Amino acid sequence: MSNTQSSDHKKWRSGKVWRRGLAMLFFGFIAGFARVGLTFVAIFQFLSLLFTAKPNGHLVAFGQSLNTYLYQINQFLTVNSEQYPFPFSRWPTSTPDVVASQYDRYAD
Repeated sequence: MSNTQSSDHKKWRSGKVWRRGLAMLFFGFIAGFARVGLTFVAIFQFLSLLFTAKPNGHLVAFGQSLNTYLYQINQFLTVNSEQYPFPFSRWPTSTPDVVASQYDRYAD
């Protein structure tokens, strides 16, 4: 029984666990800013649709990669992934699977 208590005590003091905890706080904070950024992208895309009847292509790609980044953060925060998101790894390069004809639905 004392062996089990000793093992649990060592896990609690593990530096790896504390580093992950600090990283989780950091990424939780970063995710808040990323969500605000995503809101601005959505607002700008709406304005682009309103005035030009088509979305901004560069923001479509950026929005997709930002969504992927938020997904990676959420996977890390919920301990579904051990891979640290950006800036400790590369920025996600996801590209949207969008066909140009999809934008025709906004035209009158």
